[in-house]
Amino acid sequence: MYPHGDDGFSKKQQSQYLREVLKRCIRVLDTGKGTIPNNETLEALVHYCIEEGNKNDALRIADVLVERTPYSSDAWHIKSLAQAHANEKANALISINKAKALNPNDSGIHITHVMLQEHILTKEEILLMYHSLMDTFPGNEEVLYALGQYYEKQSMYIDAINIFTFLVNSEEFHKHALSDLGYCNDCLEHHEQALIWYEQYLEIEPFDHVIWFNKAVVLCHLEQYNAAVSAYDFAIAIKEDFSGAWYNRGNALGSLGRLLEAIDSYKTALSYESTDVAGWHNLGSTLEETGAFRDAIEAFSMALVHDPLHYESYYGRGSCHDALEEYASAIADYDKALSLYPSYADVWQAKADALFNIHRPEESIICYKQSLQLAPDNIDCVIDCVHTYIELQEYAEAKKMLDSYIQHHVDNAHLLYQSARVNALLGNSNEAMQWLKASYSLEQRSIDELKKDFSPIFSEEDLQQLFI
Repeated sequence: MYPHGDDGFSKKQQSQYLREVLKRCIRVLDTGKGTIPNNETLEALVHYCIEEGNKNDALRIADVLVERTPYSSDAWHIKSLAQAHANEKANALISINKAKALNPNDSGIHITHVMLQEHILTKEEILLMYHSLMDTFPGNEEVLYALGQYYEKQSMYIDAINIFTFLVNSEEFHKHALSDLGYCNDCLEHHEQALIWYEQYLEIEPFDHVIWFNKAVVLCHLEQYNAAVSAYDFAIAIKEDFSGAWYNRGNALGSLGRLLEAIDSYKTALSYESTDVAGWHNLGSTLEETGAFRDAIEAFSMALVHDPLHYESYYGRGSCHDALEEYASAIADYDKALSLYPSYADVWQAKADALFNIHRPEESIICYKQSLQLAPDNIDCVIDCVHTYIELQEYAEAKKMLDSYIQHHVDNAHLLYQSARVNALLGNSNEAMQWLKASYSLEQRSIDELKKDFSPIFSEEDLQQLFI
């Protein structure tokens, strides 16, 4: 036997116990020396291995269980679960059919049989099978719960909620129904209601790290980031190596502007799951926000080691090279990002900026225009393009671009100001003053800035009239 109970401490004891028993069992299988545990413990070990993602040991122990009790439907059922977890779907179907033959009246075996065919049959066929099971096992809550979970997997959340709401009153499925109601409501963006269900669950089972995690996710959706961090802390206190909670905690801390704490959280997540591309990327992005560009480059590079096609990390790394004025490296990264995702408007703009900085304005214009084709409402990009036209002394092209945008953005002070500058450079003093007054009415600028941009056209006395 192994320790058992409903409280979190007992679950932790149970997990530690099964971990030790698993080590001893594998040692016996490897050496042929010692005693294999009893059937009940072997079943518990298979479930433990499945929960921990240990598919090889799950299969190995399931084989031992079947060899020991070849006419046990439970043994074949457990073996099918281990095979399904290892993605051996065909073998899992063979095993579950053997279990059905040995015990055709076990609803749980029939449910697993349906589940194993979810990737083979259509949604309509699977639903027919579930409804057939409900006819075969009328009033069976296990079948009803399985149907609710299938609805959930198919994003049929209203249908799922109807079933789980009924099962909330079930003695056996009460707790599970609360959890699923929380998830379904969250998916429907009924976040407040989801929070209520999760809190009811945690009143019953306060040491469930997954539900604390789910609650934290809902709190983030509600933009209650401080509360979310506390919920992630509970999840981590229960399961210290919960990399997903550490990662999400970093995101929540970043949303609060607590960047150094976010960095530490990402690093901890990566210490448990070192190949997580999103973790390396978000670490890089947060380091970049703090100005630690070299460290950020290393983090983005690690993301690319684990996924060479992760175009966001090429963009992130390029931005850091850009900030360090390493423009050739920045452009190389931008080009790689664009080769993977040509529709990334922000990268076209960043590449244009970098080309401008290395005195290649003609190429810069091409990139700005490409960015604007993809994101035509990006006024910052328009202004950058206008600046580049001014650098090339192509004032007529700059005016043409500004005129096409101003008619749709008459309340944008920056566009109006640039139009005033360009008209001044073209010698259109009256038009320039009109645009300058319109811009100044929306956003005031200092006399020194105005003199810098307009002194060749307007006297200081003319400019001073704007301040009256």
